Amino acid sequence: MEKLANNVKSEIFDVLPLYPLKDLWKCSVVDIESLGAIITPTSPHFGLFLALDALLLDVERIGRVAKGLLQKGLVYLCAWGPDCERVRDIFDEIAIGMDPEQDKAVVMTTWHSDESLQEAVWFFINSAFPDEAYARTCQDWICAPIGHSDWEKIIRESQSSR
Repeated sequence: MEKLANNVKSEIFDVLPLYPLKDLWKCSVVDIESLGAIITPTSPHFGLFLALDALLLDVERIGRVAKGLLQKGLVYLCAWGPDCERVRDIFDEIAIGMDPEQDKAVVMTTWHSDESLQEAVWFFINSAFPDEAYARTCQDWICAPIGHSDWEKIIRESQSSR
């Protein structure tokens, strides 16, 4: 993981003063399975921007990764890329399966199929906030472009243009 920025203030932060500033990270990997091994959050909970072409990935493969990331403290997922709606749905199903009584705080998920990569990254940095129960413990926000160096470049440029 590579740290992109410390203590990033959302452009809408004043509306939600309860939430801490974000530390932005980039975690580029060639395949989705590598993500679980490489992501090592420094805060108890974290947000993840997943840029992924999931058209050829089966449910079990995505589900295994989702379970591992949720166990590491994932509390907010933004999915972008081909078939991102399905990716978000799988993460939701795994999160619900891990808490069938629904007695924990909600794991927030969004998909961004109709937005450019730059727009989706802007949302992740400025508008994505976890459930209030995780507000004080979710400082790491990780951008993970999977298998596309051009996406990695766009993510880096989107963050640095702030």
